[in-house]
Amino acid sequence: MIKKPIHTLMLAVAVLIILIGCNLPQVGSPPTPQAESTATAELLPSPTNLVESPTSLPAIPTTPLQPTATSQPSATETSPTETVATGPVCNILQDLNLRSGPGTAYRPPIRALPAQAVVVPLGYNPVGIPGGSWVQVKEPDANEVGWVSAGDQYVSCNIDLTTLPSVSVPAPAPPPPPDANNSTPDGSFPPNFIWEADFNDRYFVRFKVYDTNSGKTDDGDGISEVSFQVLDGDGNQVYQRTERQSGYCIFGGGEPDCNPWLIEDNVYKWSAGGEPVKTGQYRLLIVVTASSGEQGNWIYDIDMKLPQ
Repeated sequence: MIKKPIHTLMLAVAVLIILIGCNLPQVGSPPTPQAESTATAELLPSPTNLVESPTSLPAIPTTPLQPTATSQPSATETSPTETVATGPVCNILQDLNLRSGPGTAYRPPIRALPAQAVVVPLGYNPVGIPGGSWVQVKEPDANEVGWVSAGDQYVSCNIDLTTLPSVSVPAPAPPPPPDANNSTPDGSFPPNFIWEADFNDRYFVRFKVYDTNSGKTDDGDGISEVSFQVLDGDGNQVYQRTERQSGYCIFGGGEPDCNPWLIEDNVYKWSAGGEPVKTGQYRLLIVVTASSGEQGNWIYDIDMKLPQ
């Protein structure tokens, strides 16, 4: 009766050892991964568990933020045009020459400014050379300073130009003489009149002539006088002179040289205080009267061009 409990106890221990051995990992063999239970997997958060709903959180922008239309540029971003528009300005109303001084006597022009150009007024001279009012301006695009006519038909300004300072400028250089291109003469030329027309930029024209009936061949022989008359394109007389000294220069002088063109206020004039010489068409009439009273006449069409 005493041995039976011992045997039974030993048997139980052996079974326990076998059960423990079956659960121990074998040496050299990797442990077998254990699958997670269904209950454990359901407890892990899925991607949809991280956000409560599509509209519960703000969307993250995918592009950089752009400035709104109401943002204002800084002072350093102001364009030159905007800067000009905020101060005194003049608008050029028609194509206009920009000159180095106040007047057409300042030749040649620096360049032409087109209509609608915007300039900054700097100074004002009420009387230019030869006349008219002139405003000194700065052309901002080319950064050029010059003068333009200040008449209302030429510029429109947002200030009273007479409030600008007067500017001292050097006198203009003497203008180059007019360029007078003459046609072949028409008229009545007596065969006994031997003549030569000498057109010259400096003194316009000299008319050399003699009458062979005088028996002499020097300039002026047998000639009483030579008359000059100039008509403008409308037929109005702008100049007249009668010369009795051989050499017969339209402005006087004669031999050995003729008097040059007359310049007043840096403008070529037909006579002192008379009409200015202009670019355009003129007609020159020359009438030669011999000592005998016989006459001849020469008619020239003149294309007169003055420097700009």
